[in-house]
Amino acid sequence: MASAGGGTDVHPTLHLGQYALTTPVVLAPMAGITNRAYRRLCREQGGGLYVSEMVTSRALVERNVATLRMCAFDDDESPRSLQLYGVDPETVAAAVRLVVAEGIADHVDLNMGCPVPKVTRKGGGAALPWKRDLFKAVCTAAVGAAAETAAAVGIEAPPVTVKMRMGIDDDHLTYVAAGHIAARAGVAWVALHARTAAQLYGGAARWDAIARLVEELAPYDLPVLGNGDIWTADDALRMVSETGAAGVVVGRGCLG
Repeated sequence: MASAGGGTDVHPTLHLGQYALTTPVVLAPMAGITNRAYRRLCREQGGGLYVSEMVTSRALVERNVATLRMCAFDDDESPRSLQLYGVDPETVAAAVRLVVAEGIADHVDLNMGCPVPKVTRKGGGAALPWKRDLFKAVCTAAVGAAAETAAAVGIEAPPVTVKMRMGIDDDHLTYVAAGHIAARAGVAWVALHARTAAQLYGGAARWDAIARLVEELAPYDLPVLGNGDIWTADDALRMVSETGAAGVVVGRGCLG
């Protein structure tokens, strides 16, 4: 894979807690798409990390039948990766405790990037990092709940990661401050979709924002993954080369 300096190095290993991903490619969670069957099709193509559809924390805590079905994984999926959405720190923590105590998944990703207006209007998804104190509380609660529950049941704590956007719009950019907050909260990595919520999926992804976040979080030794406009393998290599990202997250580019 191309290095940030434009050279070539051997396949880098992306670390996710106790897991080593020899292929630093992540399947982005997509509602109605990245279900168990779709992830199986993707896993047949090789290594990487394959994330579930977004699961609502409250529905999981309330043991909604449909939500529990979305948390199903194949026996050979490893690590099992589950994305959680929530705006209340206590509910998110309760969902993480359930995931860890019942062995539902090995990795929890926090959705801080959903751009859908019905979500952002309520202060969730890509709008949540604008409320820095709440963003910090959610990240801290999730990481803490994972560690405390894992210690109680005698296992290693599942890593918690964050996927986010640049901000609400160009007048409300949040990704730099949010990256620092997430790093201090103890997340395993930050993935940045280089668009704002206002852009939805239009316009060009601004990879320079990924490069800036890589630079900002370098003192924490925290991996930054890049997302946006990866349609081919060459795009993925180019993103890593241009931004210094530790890996890539592929969403719409893997459809069809």
